[in-house]
Amino acid sequence: MIERIAQILCELISIESISSNSNLDIVAYIERILASSGVSSRRVPSPDGCKASLLATIGPVDRPGVVLSAHTDVVPVEGQAWTVPPFAGVIRDERVYGRGATDMKGFLAVVLAAVPRFKEATTAAPLHLAFSYDEEVGCRGAPDLVCALMQSVVPPVLAIVGEPTTMRVVRAHKGKVARRLTVTGRTGHSAMPHRAANAVDAGVAIAHALRGFADEEVARGGDAAFDPPYTTIHVGSLHGGSMVNLVPERAVLEYEIRTMPGRDAGEILARVDEVVARERDRLRASAPEADIVSEELSAYPGLDTAADASMTRLVAEMAGDTQPATTVAFGTEAGLYAEAGIPTLVCGPGDMARGHKADEWIGFDELAAANVMMDRLADLLRRPSEEWIRVS
Repeated sequence: MIERIAQILCELISIESISSNSNLDIVAYIERILASSGVSSRRVPSPDGCKASLLATIGPVDRPGVVLSAHTDVVPVEGQAWTVPPFAGVIRDERVYGRGATDMKGFLAVVLAAVPRFKEATTAAPLHLAFSYDEEVGCRGAPDLVCALMQSVVPPVLAIVGEPTTMRVVRAHKGKVARRLTVTGRTGHSAMPHRAANAVDAGVAIAHALRGFADEEVARGGDAAFDPPYTTIHVGSLHGGSMVNLVPERAVLEYEIRTMPGRDAGEILARVDEVVARERDRLRASAPEADIVSEELSAYPGLDTAADASMTRLVAEMAGDTQPATTVAFGTEAGLYAEAGIPTLVCGPGDMARGHKADEWIGFDELAAANVMMDRLADLLRRPSEEWIRVS
């Protein structure tokens, strides 16, 4: 079986499904794999039709079942010192190398290799496969995918998002909001700044306020289960100006907020908006045409499944994880499934420490461990969900 998983993984890696590209080639590949086992699927297209998520149900559609979730996109490789071709799928020393090997085509390959087993096993409870686009740039494809899932099936009793967690069960992570602020002022000679409106000054003032808000969150504290144990506010970029003797008429600032479970991002954003409005008014006092435009880059909810929840224990049993469920610093699509009312955990093969880096790899042993989890899941689906919910 490991040879089949490695073959599928190499073929997935060879499809350059970088977020900036269309993912329709990898969607078509997955459709062919599913169809070869007699599993039908349907696309959930992006608004422009250039990308799509994929949804498939194996087994009875009129009963509650389990969702396996993965994303099809990967991050770019430009500027990284790869020693192997990043989009070839290179097998060496019982490892598969290539972009997405860990994040997260390894899990996708394990799931696809298990489809014939799932087809035979899902006699009492269904399995739903939900594969999204553009997770790496803000979970853009998942909201419509989750909506399509919930509209077409009996509400599932469990979702497992297979991000690389070294097969540890992850019960919680922070939510995220990222925004871009574009500041437009008025240029002029630096000797007469009173006749201009300095866009960089406004950007710096907003960045300073964000730093203050960040310090407040540190003082507020949070949950020691997270690293860091508080909500973070981060200015990622601030660009503006061209020459020292010209007042800059444009600046662009990007920031993000990663909220602890239970912390209201809307409250923080409202305070940021107040600062933006104040700086806009200050600019317009000198230049009525000045403006500050806010654009959302990404947003997804956090995850906060109870450590002692029955589904947490059930996924731990399937994964062979004997340690307490943990948290991660990175975000996933899991919060969207949980927000829809599905108990959700994150668990998959590979280590995120290797993700997004040159010579990304995943080991045969890691793929094998995930395959054992698929075997246990298949056994579970032979029984009605009411039985294994009670047992867990």
